[in-house]
Amino acid sequence: MKVIKYKIIFICFFIFLVFFIIGSRLFWVQIVNYTFFAQEVSKQSKRIKKTQTLRGNIYDRNMMTLATSMTAESCYIETKKAKGLDVEFFSKCTGMMPADIRSKLKQKKNSVLIKRKLLPDEVLKIKSKNFPGVYFEKEQLRFYPENSLASHVVGVVGMDNKGLSGIEYLFDDFLTGISKKYVVMKDGKGREIILGNDSEDENRYVVLTIDSRLQHIAETAIKKAYQTTNAKSLTCIIQNPYTGEILAMASYPSFDPNKKIDPKMLKNISIGDAFEPGSVFKIVTAAAVLEKHPEVLSENFFCENGSYKLAKDVVIHDHEKYGLLSFQDMFAYSSNIGFAKLGEIVGKQDLWQYARSFGFGMNTGIELTGETSGRLEPVSSWSGVSCKIISFGQELSVNALQIINSYSTIANGGLLMEPKIIRAVFCNNKEIQTFEPVKIRRVISPATADIIRKMLEAVVEYGTGVHAGIEGIKIAGKTGTAQKYDNYLKKYSDSKYVSLFAGFFPSKKPDVTVLVIVDEPKGDYWASSVAAPIFRNISSNILEYLDIRQENKFVLK
Repeated sequence: MKVIKYKIIFICFFIFLVFFIIGSRLFWVQIVNYTFFAQEVSKQSKRIKKTQTLRGNIYDRNMMTLATSMTAESCYIETKKAKGLDVEFFSKCTGMMPADIRSKLKQKKNSVLIKRKLLPDEVLKIKSKNFPGVYFEKEQLRFYPENSLASHVVGVVGMDNKGLSGIEYLFDDFLTGISKKYVVMKDGKGREIILGNDSEDENRYVVLTIDSRLQHIAETAIKKAYQTTNAKSLTCIIQNPYTGEILAMASYPSFDPNKKIDPKMLKNISIGDAFEPGSVFKIVTAAAVLEKHPEVLSENFFCENGSYKLAKDVVIHDHEKYGLLSFQDMFAYSSNIGFAKLGEIVGKQDLWQYARSFGFGMNTGIELTGETSGRLEPVSSWSGVSCKIISFGQELSVNALQIINSYSTIANGGLLMEPKIIRAVFCNNKEIQTFEPVKIRRVISPATADIIRKMLEAVVEYGTGVHAGIEGIKIAGKTGTAQKYDNYLKKYSDSKYVSLFAGFFPSKKPDVTVLVIVDEPKGDYWASSVAAPIFRNISSNILEYLDIRQENKFVLK
């Protein structure tokens, strides 16, 4: 009996001891070290993730999508759980080299990024194989449905979804949207449960003044001309002369923002490049002399039979040998010598003042970054011949937008408008900002603008711009062939030119102003035979698209 009694005591003591040890362990785990173990459990079962609402869209004026975002997923691997990963098979599913994957797995990290921004079908392919340790996190993929269309205006984002150029850069904070955090828990089977991600997304977007059809017309024409002229680059801008709205802004070579991009391609040369304007600047000289000395309109000027010495080592030439020419004919035939004599009549101060009034030497105010203001030196810096030389577009530099804006000033009757590329900004389908037309100043009187308009018509009817003419429509425009200045040789180049044509139509009550610039064409470089035909090609397509007739005007919405 005593033996049985001792056995019972021993068993009870043993049971008590076991419960004491277990209780002590539980006390140590749940009370003494509760915080430590709770954190360890949380690390394994809970993850805080950050996400952002989809980046806002960019539309053209007709609500055609130029930039949008979609959900993508990035692939990660938890290195401790990836011991049995078949790297060779996994590489085939991801499209990566096996060596690259092995290199990532050797990193001393709990989790490594394998590949970013996978499309849904790629994610499904990987998930279906149940690779150990592989998981995904949501990201955004920026997509440009029209590929290279208006790419220099729309811009592009980087891998981190931050705007790098164009509207994407300018409105980056607005388009980026709201950053959100949410908790992901894992149940016993490793399935994810998302907590606290029920907030509504904001719908933000920007509407441009660009008309995609006009943009396409411009881009198609200059791309074709790029092949035939072998030029360094081409530019075309189309503007509404009454509102200042930019309907198209194209340059070539361009880029497709859906593909890998050379950062050098991001520059918008329509606003970022400065060059001497040549004869397209003659509207400024004409405006100044008509406003200050209207009597010259009825005078004839001797154009020195094509060669005119301004100083000991400064001689200017005309393309043809002209004798006496009227004001209009000097304009039509683009006589540099005739305009040098007009510049002498106008004088330094008035010529400089009118150039500034037309917007040269200053930024235009367009809602884009990277604009160069060009160069228009103060009168105090001019030499004895500067006034005559600037009169026909040398010794100053401009950007393309300044030129088209000055021609729109003539087209609308003398008002300088601020160029616009943004039409409106929306949040949750409510318009939060509208970019209304802005009148900067009256530059010249309507009467002076009308006289210049008629002279621009003569340029196309019988002057240097005949190749820009279109049967059945009155076009007002001007050619410009500008020698490029060689900073290394300190003189004007004999082989590098910029060919331009700027004009508007129908000339009396124009719907659009169009500018074409061909930078460094090879072979023939005269604007009359290089830029003017490109202008005609673009204008013909604009007429068809907008259904513009001389009597029956189309109003762009």
